[in-house]
Amino acid sequence: MRASIRPVAGQADQRADPGGRLAGLGDHHWRRVPERTAAPEVGCVADAVPALIWATDAAGRITYVNRRFEAAFGPLAAGMPGDGWQAILAPASRTPFRDAFALAIHGRTALRVEVEVRLRDGTPRWHRCEATPTLDAEGRLSGFAGCNIDLTEAREAEAALRELNATLERRVVERTAQLAAEAAARSAAQDRLRHTQKLEALGQLSGGVAHDFNNASAAVLAGIALLEKRHGKAIAAVGPGSAGLLAGLREAAERGAAISRRMLAFARREELRASEVEPTELLRNLRAILANAIGPVVRIAVDAPGALPSLRVDRAQLETTLINLAVNARDAMPEGGTVTLGAALEEVAAGQPASPQRPVLPPGPYLRLWVADTGIGMDGEILHRAAEPFFTTKPRDKGTGLGLSMADGFAVQSGGAMRIESRPGEGTRVTLWLPCGRDQRAPPPEPASGARRRVLVVDDQPMMRRFLADCLGHEGWEVQEAEDSGQALLDLASGRPCDLLISDLSMPGMDGTALIQAARERRPGLVAVLLTGTGQMADLAPLARRGGFTLLRKPVSPSELADCLAALTHAPPVAEPMP
Repeated sequence: MRASIRPVAGQADQRADPGGRLAGLGDHHWRRVPERTAAPEVGCVADAVPALIWATDAAGRITYVNRRFEAAFGPLAAGMPGDGWQAILAPASRTPFRDAFALAIHGRTALRVEVEVRLRDGTPRWHRCEATPTLDAEGRLSGFAGCNIDLTEAREAEAALRELNATLERRVVERTAQLAAEAAARSAAQDRLRHTQKLEALGQLSGGVAHDFNNASAAVLAGIALLEKRHGKAIAAVGPGSAGLLAGLREAAERGAAISRRMLAFARREELRASEVEPTELLRNLRAILANAIGPVVRIAVDAPGALPSLRVDRAQLETTLINLAVNARDAMPEGGTVTLGAALEEVAAGQPASPQRPVLPPGPYLRLWVADTGIGMDGEILHRAAEPFFTTKPRDKGTGLGLSMADGFAVQSGGAMRIESRPGEGTRVTLWLPCGRDQRAPPPEPASGARRRVLVVDDQPMMRRFLADCLGHEGWEVQEAEDSGQALLDLASGRPCDLLISDLSMPGMDGTALIQAARERRPGLVAVLLTGTGQMADLAPLARRGGFTLLRKPVSPSELADCLAALTHAPPVAEPMP
């Protein structure tokens, strides 16, 4: 029986050699397998094997392929050039394949090489070509029998695994760095929290100490003032030593009050001492100060009309804030430019929404103050963080990063707000909205003509009540005392007249702010004054503005108290001789 033969090229020009083999088919070197006594099923078996089977001659030229090989790469047509491998190999794999086959032929060793091939439809695949040499009876190389194994899926899986490993490694590194950053941020936040808690505890302690200091100082100062009013001439007649003694007592009391203020400042609980401030005059005075302070290359301009209502703010804090903003503006103009200090009246209606130019504010009249420069400006990222505490773009020794945050805190504590507008190359504008003074508000009701005005004084310290009663009685008021909020509310519920309520802030039970609210539920429109020595002026300022009561910081002098009451009642007090 002759071996099964599958022609793999055209059948023309076939020549038999003496051994019964087919000679070359033109230039294509396709050969018939030699006659052997194999069973006719051998060719069928090769076609049934789930692999791409092939055979070559001693020179590596293809002499046989099975059906699966043809199905993958198509019939090897007569027009296929060279040794046939060039038609199915990708260009980049031809040289490595040829070199590997040459080594196998030279050493009569097995062939094993991975190459990229192109299927009949052009699809690229990766194959491993494996072949073993066949030798004749004399030991000479007669050819190779081999097969192609598809490695495409395996290589893709390996590549995906490598990518997954690289991705996992990268994610592990990124996650580790993220966890480290989160741990550092958490540690820093805990440190800040502990620091804040320490300051809060110190502030509470300082507030209690300041309250006692101010009560004692207020009593001493009020007593000295009353002695000078009642017996000033008699004291002076006694001799210079008596007047010096009173002066020493006053100095000691004032030093006690100063100590309490320093303790509150150390605890970061700033006090604001609100007063009436004329804005246009303030800005013009600041222009004169800044003209010499921030250098000759910077021009200071004022944009404010002359007829503006007064502000109800802490003048010293406002001046400090505006000066800091002007210095920041100068630093943003290294080549020089213009700093503008401006002011304008703005009325905020009830329910008026915020805008990019104005934050949300309670309804009412406001003075809008601004400091604008023609400097380098800020981009969005820096602008977003500009008011953060300790954030600064200046060198370490040129700024603390507290200027804008302190300005924002001052505006909020004063019952207003702050907004920053800036663009790179277009300069920066910092605007403060601050509440107008009392002249923009409806005056409280005045007592009936000729009636003796009655005041209710509420304080848990008998010494403080006594001296307040003496001061108010000297100014012509009828004084009723109460040691706590409960007694005060009982007095108001009795129906007796009351033109003014003066209350301490810190008292057992209901504090002064709650007492004012409860008193006004019984007596709508009742004029009220809140005294505090605990350093909470900053926190109480917005509440006082909304609630319509007046804040006074202890120690308060008799003259300061008299001026405040005269302004509240819009009528000069009727002085009565003291008994």
